[in-house]
Amino acid sequence: MARIDLHIHIVTLVIKREKDIPLVRSKAKILAELCGFSQMKRVRIALAASELARFLLHNTRGGKAHFYIVCKKEVADHGPSVSGMELDFMGKRSCISPDNTKATEAARDSSSRLLKALDMVMDHLDFELCSPGKPFTVSAVMWGGEESCDKLQKKYEDIKKQLFADLEESFLENLRAKHEEVLKLLRTLSKKNMELDKVNAELLDLSQDMESLVHERTVVELALRIADKIRNPATVIGGLARIVLKKIPKDFPERSKLEAIFEEARKLEAIVKDFEGLAREQERFFVELDLRDLVGEILDAWQPHLEQKDLRLITHISETPLKIHADPRILRVAVLHVLKNALDAAPHASTIEIELKRRDGRPVIVIRDQGPGIPSQIQEKLFKELVTTKPSGTGVGLIMVHHIMKEHQGEIEIKSRPGMGTTVTLVFPERWKEKSP
Repeated sequence: MARIDLHIHIVTLVIKREKDIPLVRSKAKILAELCGFSQMKRVRIALAASELARFLLHNTRGGKAHFYIVCKKEVADHGPSVSGMELDFMGKRSCISPDNTKATEAARDSSSRLLKALDMVMDHLDFELCSPGKPFTVSAVMWGGEESCDKLQKKYEDIKKQLFADLEESFLENLRAKHEEVLKLLRTLSKKNMELDKVNAELLDLSQDMESLVHERTVVELALRIADKIRNPATVIGGLARIVLKKIPKDFPERSKLEAIFEEARKLEAIVKDFEGLAREQERFFVELDLRDLVGEILDAWQPHLEQKDLRLITHISETPLKIHADPRILRVAVLHVLKNALDAAPHASTIEIELKRRDGRPVIVIRDQGPGIPSQIQEKLFKELVTTKPSGTGVGLIMVHHIMKEHQGEIEIKSRPGMGTTVTLVFPERWKEKSP
């Protein structure tokens, strides 16, 4: 390497993460600009720095980059000084991998290509190749900075301040500001965690209600998907095997193999029927029941919750049966959730009203509360998006209720005015329509 008369250390950067590579490139480019290098040379210096940092990260588990301002006399000890930049990179460990020859050879090839490229970009290059027990090191120098060495020495402190503006090495100078930022962030995180705890609690309650529903639906959907994927291939294989068996003589050498294929195809078809039967088996959970009995059981279990808030329950129950076709376990989840919403919304010592009747021949459950109501902009999004009026609500519950009512060939209606309470109506079909097979 050419003789260097003045060596001024500016900054040391640690390379241990992928995001350190653009930082090294950025700081090299800034220092090159401060040294007065041309645009082309700044780009070359930045490119060399980033490629060296990338090599260390990928082949030596990282390392360190030292940036220097360097000076030399053009003619012996006389004449003007020429300024430049030196980039010193040292790997954390050797490129040699004692238990992986291929990795070692790949690192050597990669370092060789890198050094050839750097030799074309930088003015001077000095390096220590990959060898056992020694870290990979490179020193690359670029000359031609327009700032004189005297000026660079005088600007030393200003240069460091500009480079240290967002580096970890400057954290002591900015500790107070950073400390305040950390405290503010911790307070924000604490508040968010409290909100998440509330949401998680509600989701836990909801997940317990939905457990049976999700399990049944998962079983049915899985069965139908498997059956659908197996049905067509099994039918085609079985049909083709049947046709071929009819055309070949019984003494054909390979007939036994075709018979085995045909038999296995028949087994697949039987499996498909079993899956479809499993899906149909779920329908046994739907039974005919009197809506009055179901709601009566729910209200008996719900009474302690009403008493805790000193709420008065008013019921209007039809004197004639309200027969529906339903899965009582799933429908109970829907009714309980609507009641829970009414309980949460109702002011202390207010009234919740429940009515069971027929409307245009259709059985209905009407639940009214005296709460604050639902804003019109939220009502428009109900059943379409996860919206809620509760501070810790998720909006999942009403979508679940809507889905359950569709399963029961029914509907859910919500009427609400701010300050006037909310009325939720669960509407069931007058006659159950059997689904097409």
